[in-house]
Amino acid sequence: MAISIDTIERLKSKLQAVPPKPRTEVESNKEAVLMLRAEVEKLRREGYDWNDVAELLKDDGQGSGIVVKGSTVKAFMAAPRSSTKRSKKVEGASGDNWPKVC
Repeated sequence: MAISIDTIERLKSKLQAVPPKPRTEVESNKEAVLMLRAEVEKLRREGYDWNDVAELLKDDGQGSGIVVKGSTVKAFMAAPRSSTKRSKKVEGASGDNWPKVC
């Protein structure tokens, strides 16, 4: 059975209009901790150490949480916020004016 181009175009429009499905879970502890970045940073500014933060993450008050070590939370938080915010090194900015050899 042949399918008309009109049908394909209507389906294409329909599929493009479908909103993203809401997420109910994340794939990793790292992703979960990074979603809580602002809250973790606030706790750190208030004097909590990494182990304190890790302990607080273990229980959400309903029997769930994120089980990680303090050193792991620290490592996750050290990850860059996004690759678009990294400053790119400007050629010649290091002070050397030698031509680059490829």
